[in-house]
Amino acid sequence: MIETALVGREGVTGADGLFAGEPAFCRAVVQIAGNASTVEAEPLRELMQTRPSVQSLLWRHGRALFAQTQRSAACNAAHSLEARLCRWLLRASDACGDMTLSTTQELIAEILGVRRTSISLIAHKMQEAGLIRTRRGHIELLDLAALRKSACECYASTALQYEHLLSPDEAKITGTA
Repeated sequence: MIETALVGREGVTGADGLFAGEPAFCRAVVQIAGNASTVEAEPLRELMQTRPSVQSLLWRHGRALFAQTQRSAACNAAHSLEARLCRWLLRASDACGDMTLSTTQELIAEILGVRRTSISLIAHKMQEAGLIRTRRGHIELLDLAALRKSACECYASTALQYEHLLSPDEAKITGTA
């Protein structure tokens, strides 16, 4: 299972089904412990009808998620594992709102489609450089600036896309505020 998109506290999965009136075609897997909510489809559809701003927000999030999926596929094919690992750590931290991620190197290896030993070697090097601190089941991000510098451009591009599409100013531009 290689991850194609990462959704956290800023997002939603399965909204594509709301617009089509059908079940969502995505599969969401919780990778990092935290709080999440589920919402029944029909009350949300009704809310979208009475509040166009909700429909617009879900539509814009879907666009950002689709862009992230496309970028992730290209990133997996084009960038070094170290750059992809830095991208993933930063994105996961953003999604969780926490500098300490409750995850394992084995899970990250699965998400990035590589062997665990490859992640372990790079994580060890990053820890020696002071970028992260690892302990069993946890990775703490210590130097965000250095991680951003080591990440491929996909991290900044994805962050910019989300900021653009999900900012309150975007809602004003689209007339949905």
